Parts: sequence; structure tokens; C-alpha cells
Amino acid sequence: MAWRNRLELVLHPVRLRLILELVKGERTVDDLQAAIPEVSRPTLYRHLRRLEEGGLVRVVGQRAVRGTVEKSYTLATEQLILDQATMAHLSREEHLEFFVTFLSSLLGDYARYLAARPAPDLQADGVGFHQHVFFLNEAEFQAFVRALNHALLPFAQNQAAPGRIPRLFATILMPLEITSNSEMTLGGEKNPHEDHHREPDQNL
Repeated sequence: MAWRNRLELVLHPVRLRLILELVKGERTVDDLQAAIPEVSRPTLYRHLRRLEEGGLVRVVGQRAVRGTVEKSYTLATEQLILDQATMAHLSREEHLEFFVTFLSSLLGDYARYLAARPAPDLQADGVGFHQHVFFLNEAEFQAFVRALNHALLPFAQNQAAPGRIPRLFATILMPLEITSNSEMTLGGEKNPHEDHHREPDQNL
């Protein structure tokens, strides 16, 4: 598939939300509807069909349910990869659209976590979100990325099993543009106005 056609499929907000849900594993339309309740069922079907026709999503199972056929979908990950050459064609607006949709997916996941619990206990549930700033040269940055991947890989390979709770670990990594009026010092002290919503004993 040509890169432009693939981007047009992926960059639609609803289709990107579907892709972000399917990244988590095999899903039925009922699963997707529960994850994205603001999108109507006919709209979900329409966008799933577009993704399937574009080769980004495939049907991996189906069963009869109440006189209809319920399909299970998964990502065709080999078609989903956007390499550096493809990403180089994105405009600033398209980059931002990707990022905003990613953030909206995280907001939806967190809202559903809160809605499912009358009195959320972040510490007991292992919930944490925080910002860190690292001052790294290129060699140090590459070492950081290798160490992070090395730490995560053994756990990322775990399959679903009884007793294993699915836990979302999302990463955002970018150079930080520090303006002249920034309150962050070169010693790495955090901005005193920065919000921290995380238990202090969690090192996420």
C-alpha cells in the first residue's frame, strides 16, 4: 500500500482510536464499542471495513451470536509500521493529529479506570503518571533507550493468563524545548509549578 493511502487510513481520528485499541490485542465490535462508546456502532463497522480493505486490520475469528456473526479483529502489524521515510512526509498538523489522538486514547482509558471504581486507590492499583527531565548527550540517550528496552522486553512478551492483570504502560519521549524564561535550572531541578500525580514510592 502506498504510504499516502496508509496515512489517510491511519490519520482519521476514529480509525486511529480503533488501531490503538487493537494494539492491545484481539477485539470484537462489542469490545471496541465498550472502549469507544462515543462512536456509534454503524460508524465503527464502517471504519473497521475501511481498515480491513486497506490491509491494516484482519478478521481472525467469527462465531454465531444471537442470529448474527460476531467477528474478531486484530492488527496486520506488518502493514501498520510507519518507517522513517514515511514519517518524514507528515506535516506538522499530521504529527499533531497523531499525538492528540494518542492522548485522547489515554484519557479514555483513564476515565474508564476511574468510572469502574467508586473510590480509586492509585497506590493499591499501581497507577502512576509523572514527568521526568533527563539531560543526556547522544551517547547517554542511546544507552538510556537500550536500558529501557532491555528492562521492558521480558515483560512485554508475557501472554494473557489467569492472575495476570493487563496494565497499560505508555511512553512519550521527546526533546524538551527550554525557553529563556523557564524555571528549570541546568541542575535538573523540577519546575515548582509542575503537577505530580503519583505516589512518591513509585518509580515510573
